[in-house]
Amino acid sequence: MTCDQGPSVSITRRGLQRCAALACQISAALFLIVMTPHLSGALSQSVTIHPGDNIQRQVDQHGSGTTFVLTSGLYRLQSITPKDGDSFIGEPGAILNGAKLLSSFEPQGRFWVARENIHQVNAPGKCLPDHPACAFPEDLFVDDVPLQRVASLSDVIPHKWYLDYDGDKIYLADNPSGHKIEISVTRHAFYGSASNVTIRGLIIEKYAPDAQFAAIDNLTADEDPARVWVVAENEVRLCHGGGVKLGTGGQLLKNKIHHNGQIGVLGRGRDILIEDNEIAYNNFAGYDYNWEAGGSKFLFTENLMVRNNYVHDNRGPGLWTDGDNYNVVYERNRTTGNTIAGIFHEISFGAAIRFNTIENDGFNPRGGSYGAGIFVSASSNADVYGNNVTNCMNGILGIQDNRGSSRRSGKPYLLQNLYVHDNIITQTTGIAAGILKVGKFDNSIFASWNNRFENNTYNLADPIGKYYQWMNAARSKVEWQGFGNDVHGTWLTPAPAFPPVPIKKEALPQ
Repeated sequence: MTCDQGPSVSITRRGLQRCAALACQISAALFLIVMTPHLSGALSQSVTIHPGDNIQRQVDQHGSGTTFVLTSGLYRLQSITPKDGDSFIGEPGAILNGAKLLSSFEPQGRFWVARENIHQVNAPGKCLPDHPACAFPEDLFVDDVPLQRVASLSDVIPHKWYLDYDGDKIYLADNPSGHKIEISVTRHAFYGSASNVTIRGLIIEKYAPDAQFAAIDNLTADEDPARVWVVAENEVRLCHGGGVKLGTGGQLLKNKIHHNGQIGVLGRGRDILIEDNEIAYNNFAGYDYNWEAGGSKFLFTENLMVRNNYVHDNRGPGLWTDGDNYNVVYERNRTTGNTIAGIFHEISFGAAIRFNTIENDGFNPRGGSYGAGIFVSASSNADVYGNNVTNCMNGILGIQDNRGSSRRSGKPYLLQNLYVHDNIITQTTGIAAGILKVGKFDNSIFASWNNRFENNTYNLADPIGKYYQWMNAARSKVEWQGFGNDVHGTWLTPAPAFPPVPIKKEALPQ
């Protein structure tokens, strides 16, 4: 190697340039030789997964930050604990299925019986009276349709089934011949506390998480750092507990989450984003929606953003913040056909509920007044504006009952500073707007807690009807305004004719 020396001792300019370049190349090569063993784990990799591969084994064999591409096909009984930075990307038609196929049934009296050894789990849950076995996490599917589980063998009739844990037997009344029979046995598709995990483009079905857990479950505690799971463009269906559960920093984007046994979405932590999802037909297992069931439920969140979602036909509240949620935004969602409420903000602090479209929503099959399109319960500093609420059980309703105090801050759960303004409320029956008081509270909730309704537009079947609730009684428009509400409100006249709105039945969604 030479550096282009001239006829004298000095080195030419071209020689200096070549020497410098060669020195840089040598230094770079030496650096790579020395550092490659240390850098290899940090370099991102892409691994292709095929049906039949063990996905967890592939995760274990590769470093953090690996992208796993799942090709089209069925991946049965897979459960994955990601590493930090891992991504799981599904090609069209990639399905993770948490159920086991059953093929050997024998006739036994009036039943068809399959033998299967399944360990009993004592899972949480309060069931509706007509679904007493809802808390058991395993579900049985006939041609992809879940059958209702019953609590005793004597209750087995067509389209219902029973599992005898002690006898290792599954009982059906329907002849299984010629049908695909599956039982969900795998608890989670994705589970753990890794950070910066992405799950995209997968169909995830028939997993058996307990109630309050989910098929995609970012395990998180109140004081955990941000986990930042991004769950995008998936379909999550027919899983027993929840579909997806997010922690701090989690993002749920453009998913379809439907027909899950207890609830569609769960969240707990800071800075969670729920955007552009369809959340529908959840709670097929028959959990009591006053306990926890329906479209979604969030607790102990801070800066939760829920926007542009279509939430419908859930057997329980559609969008629900219940317990010490701070600074929530519900924005530009569309809800319809949910039980109890389209949007339910309960025992929390600070919310903006704005520009949502809510129709035929919040009906309570048990009757009474406990249900509304937008329902604010024992929560302070809720700003409700720009919403279009049409023909719900009640329109926009606040309620105060004895809910105690926050276990975090010690603040009492009180309906204070509720500001309902610039909404359009259309009602055939029920309460268009107002506040209900339950229990031993005085009238401060009406007189001095700064709760007010202003500049709303009302479209009512009976212009002189008592559509308002204030000071412990139903009120007419004149009385409502006499208490200082909607002094500058708008009433559309003449009032249109409305068809009757049926109360949703307690039937399971089909």
